[in-house]
Amino acid sequence: MNDPERRGVGRIVLWDGQQLDTSVAFDVPLTDTHGAIISAGDLEAALRSALADFSRGEIEEAPRDAFGIPVVDASAAVHGFVDHPRFHLSDALRAAAAAFSVPAEPDEPAELRLRGFLLLDHGTCRLYLDTPTSQDAPPIGVDLPLRDEDGSVVVGVTGAQAVLPVLLETGELERMRKDVHDPYCHAVYDLVAWLTGR
Repeated sequence: MNDPERRGVGRIVLWDGQQLDTSVAFDVPLTDTHGAIISAGDLEAALRSALADFSRGEIEEAPRDAFGIPVVDASAAVHGFVDHPRFHLSDALRAAAAAFSVPAEPDEPAELRLRGFLLLDHGTCRLYLDTPTSQDAPPIGVDLPLRDEDGSVVVGVTGAQAVLPVLLETGELERMRKDVHDPYCHAVYDLVAWLTGR
C-alpha cells in the first residue's frame, strides 16, 4: 500500500502469520536515487536483506501508525541494496529454481521442469529436473553454483535454463555426470565448474 503521507513510498506490513501483534510496517522507496522505478524483485530482495539488518530494538522504538503497528523507514537500506546488491543464499536458490518453474515463453511448454531442489552447501544447490515426456521416470539432478569465485552470492545462474536443453539434446551433459548416488534422481550433472570456471 502507499503511504498517504509520503509520495513515492510504499508501505509493506509483515507479520509472523500467527499473531497480528507481530506486525511491522516497512516504508520502502519506489524509485532509486536516480529516479528509476525499482523492480518488484529488487524491492523484495532489498527488503529481505534489510530485515536481516534491523534489530528488535529499532523496531520496538519505531513510531507507530494509527493501528499501533511500528513503522520502520527502510529507504536507506533499500537504496543501499539497489546501489550495491548483497544477495543472500535464499535469493540465489530462488532465482535458480524460478528459472525452471515457468516456461521461457508463456505459449511454449517447458523443456525442463523443476521437480525439487536441495541446498548442498553454502555455495551449491542441486535442482531436480525432468521433461514433459519423462512420465514416471526419476528426474535428473543438476548442481549449480550459488556463489562466484570470490565467494559472493550470485543470482545469475539462470543462463543454465537456456543451455541445459541443448546440452541434453547433444549429449554434452554426459561429460559432466558425477559419480554419486542420489536417491532422488537417476543421474547427477555438475555444472558448477562449467558455469563459474572453477
